[in-house]
Amino acid sequence: MLVLFQIILGSAVLLICAMLHILVIARMIRHLRTHEYFSPDRSTRYQIVTVCLLFLVLLGSHTVQIYICAFSLWVIGALPGYEAPIYYSLVTYTTVGYGDVVLSPGYRIKGAMISVTGILMFGMTTAFVVGLFSRILGEKEV
Repeated sequence: MLVLFQIILGSAVLLICAMLHILVIARMIRHLRTHEYFSPDRSTRYQIVTVCLLFLVLLGSHTVQIYICAFSLWVIGALPGYEAPIYYSLVTYTTVGYGDVVLSPGYRIKGAMISVTGILMFGMTTAFVVGLFSRILGEKEV
C-alpha cells in the first residue's frame, strides 16, 4: 500500500477520533457547568460518583475510537478477521505494542498513525481530568 495513502487514511482516522473526543469532552464540560456537579454544597460521595461516571464516558469514547481504528484496518485488509484488528488497534492505540500481532511492511505507517491517535487522545483526556481535578480541589480550599 502506498505510503501517501496510509498517511491520508491515518490522518482521516485521527481527525474522526479527535472530533469525536472533542465533542464528548465539550458535551461533558457543558453538562458539568449547567448542573454544577462540583459546587461546594454537593457531598463528597456525589462528586466521587460524578468523577467515576466521567471516567466511564471517557473510557467509552476511547473504546469507540479503538473500534474506528480497527475498522479502518479491516477495511484495507491489513489484518484478517475481526479479533486481530481490534486487538492490534487496542495494543497500538494505548502504545503498549506487544509485538505479537504485527502489520506487514505495506501497512506499517497506518499502524504508526493509530499510535499517534492514541497518544493525542490520551493527552486530551489527561488535560481534561487534570483541569477538572484542579478546579475541584481549588474550590475545596477556598
